[in-house]
Amino acid sequence: MEVCLFFFCKVTTRRFEAMTPFVVVLGLALVFGGGQCQEHEVLVAHGSVAVLPCMDESSALSYPTAVYWSRMNGDVMKTVWRREKSGLEFRSVRDQPRANCPVPNFGKGDYSLHITGTTIKDGGKYVCEVEGKTKMVKVFVLRVIRVSFSPAIVVEGSRTEATCDVNPTTPFVKVTCERNGHFISKTGLSNVSQRDAGIWTCQVSSSGLVVETTADLQVKGISTPQDDFSVLYAAVGSSVSLPCLFTDGLIPNTVTWNRTESPRPLPASFDWSLGSAASATIQRVEDGDEGMYTCSGRMQGLTREGIKVQRRMELVVARVLSSSSSSGNGPVTLTCHLSNSDQITSYEWLRVTYGPNDTQTVTSVQKTNSFRIKQVTEEHAGEWMCRYYGKQGVMGNVTYQFHIMGALKNEQSSPGNKTAMVMGLGFLFLVIFLVLFQMYRNYRRKKAILLYPAMETIVHQATTEREQRQQSKAKMTEPCVGDPRSVCV
Repeated sequence: MEVCLFFFCKVTTRRFEAMTPFVVVLGLALVFGGGQCQEHEVLVAHGSVAVLPCMDESSALSYPTAVYWSRMNGDVMKTVWRREKSGLEFRSVRDQPRANCPVPNFGKGDYSLHITGTTIKDGGKYVCEVEGKTKMVKVFVLRVIRVSFSPAIVVEGSRTEATCDVNPTTPFVKVTCERNGHFISKTGLSNVSQRDAGIWTCQVSSSGLVVETTADLQVKGISTPQDDFSVLYAAVGSSVSLPCLFTDGLIPNTVTWNRTESPRPLPASFDWSLGSAASATIQRVEDGDEGMYTCSGRMQGLTREGIKVQRRMELVVARVLSSSSSSGNGPVTLTCHLSNSDQITSYEWLRVTYGPNDTQTVTSVQKTNSFRIKQVTEEHAGEWMCRYYGKQGVMGNVTYQFHIMGALKNEQSSPGNKTAMVMGLGFLFLVIFLVLFQMYRNYRRKKAILLYPAMETIVHQATTEREQRQQSKAKMTEPCVGDPRSVCV
C-alpha cells in the first residue's frame, strides 16, 4: 500500500489535471474498502529473459492508448519503457535497450515487459500502468538469482567462497546449493582442488516459485588427472601414458618430470612434451620402471612468484612368473605378479584362442593369483591372460605365451609313433651293423690271403679248374638242337 501511494503521488504531480479523478476514486476504495496494492513476485536466473506479466484483467478495458513501465530506485521512479497515446515509443538511446514491451500483443490484453540478458542489477520493483477508458496499475518485484565465486579466479590450493545472490533480498527465500548434481551444505572451500570444479547450482524458492541458476567453476592448475595421487598399471613390454594436462596460464618451460622416492633416472624410452599438454609416454615398460613419477609446473599471472602445482603418479608393473620342474613335461605354475598389489582385490586367469579372421575367444579358467598346470601338453600352448580387478573394476591385463618344444609335443601327443620310431631306428642300426660286419670279414679274409702268395695261386688255379669242369658238364647234358635222335657228345 505504501508503494501504491508513493507511485500515485508521483503520477499526480506529473499529470495532476488528468489523474485527479482517478486518484480520488482509488483513495476512496482504499479507505472504505480496506483495499491493498498487491505486489506480484517474479524470480529469474541471471542471464535469462525476465517477463513481467502485466495482463488485462478487466473485460471493460478497451484498446489502450498509453502504456507506462517504470522502475523504483529508492525514492526516484525511472521510466523503463513507455508508449504515449499518439503511438510514440520512448526507449533508451544511451545503452542498447534490453527492455521491450511487444506492441502486437496489446490487442490480446498482454502488456508484459520483456528484459533480455537479465543482470543482478535488474532486480527491484517495477510498475505497469495501462491507460484506456479505465486505468490498470500493477506492481512487480523482480528477484534475480546469481551464483558467484569470491575470488573469481580460483587456483588449486587456494580458498574460495560460493555465494547465491538474490536481489532484492528477502528473509522468506529458501536457498539450496548443488555441485555437479550433489547437494552441498558448505559453500566455503579452504583448499580448492580440481574435484571442486564443475557446475554449481543455486535453487531459490519464494512464494511458491522455484528458480535454478548455474555457474561453471573453473580451477586453474592441472586438469588431468584431477587427484594429486593416482595409480597406473602397465604390463612388461607394453607402452603406457602418464597424463599431465595444464589449464591456461602455464609457463611452458617450467614443466618437469622426475622420479620420486627412487634414485633411478627416468626410463630410456621416457618421452614428454613442453606446453600445457605435458603428458609423458614410456614406449616400452621394463622391469625396474615401477615407482612414483611427478609432473610439476608453475602458474603465472596470479602472484608475482607464481603458484606451483604438481601431480604424483605411481606406475605399477605387471608380469607373469613361471616356475616349472626339471623334467620337460612336469607341473608348471604361472603367477600374476604386480609391483604393488595394495589396490587389487581379485585375479582371473583366461585362455585366449584365435579363430578365422583373427577372431578372439576368451575363456575363464580360474580365479586365483596363481594357476598350476599338473602336466603340460600341446593343448596348453598359446596365449594366457591374467586379469586383475580393484574396487573400480578391471584394473589391467598381462599376457603370457606358453611355448612347447616339438619333441615334447610328439612325446605327449603320439606314443604309438614313438614306439614305431624306436623299432625303426633299432632295425636300421642292425642292418648297418650286419653290413659293416660282413665288410670286416671280407677285409680280414683278403688280408689273410695276401700273407701267403703261393697259397693264393693254388687257390686261384683250383677255382678256375672247378669252374671249367662245371661248364663242360653242363654242355654234355644239353640235347642237340635239330635232330631229336642224335645225342651230343
